[in-house]
Amino acid sequence: MAEPVSPSNQITTFLALKESANRMVKTTVDNVLGTASYNPKDVQQWVDTITQSVMERLQELNDNFKYIVSAIILQRSNAGFHTSTTCFWDYSTDGSVTFRWENKTMYCIVTVYGVGI
Repeated sequence: MAEPVSPSNQITTFLALKESANRMVKTTVDNVLGTASYNPKDVQQWVDTITQSVMERLQELNDNFKYIVSAIILQRSNAGFHTSTTCFWDYSTDGSVTFRWENKTMYCIVTVYGVGI
């Protein structure tokens, strides 16, 4: 007989949440940006809405972690963009997921960090 799946609040490794976090970010970005076209006047609201919504949903999913959510929206152009992060953490509990979204006018990159409490 298979072991029952633990409730999400008993999960203590971010690796176990990565797939759910990635789906959550994708759904949120799709809902906020949908078919929108890049408009610099809307970017701050979009970024705020995406990060706040993802943060709220992560806390509902599992409260055994401190979360950091970062979102970048860039107008699509021929300019290059490179980014990198590094962390000193416990790989047995902590982790991150990065989601990239794009349409004809913009890119959106959302990174979620989960640090075990």
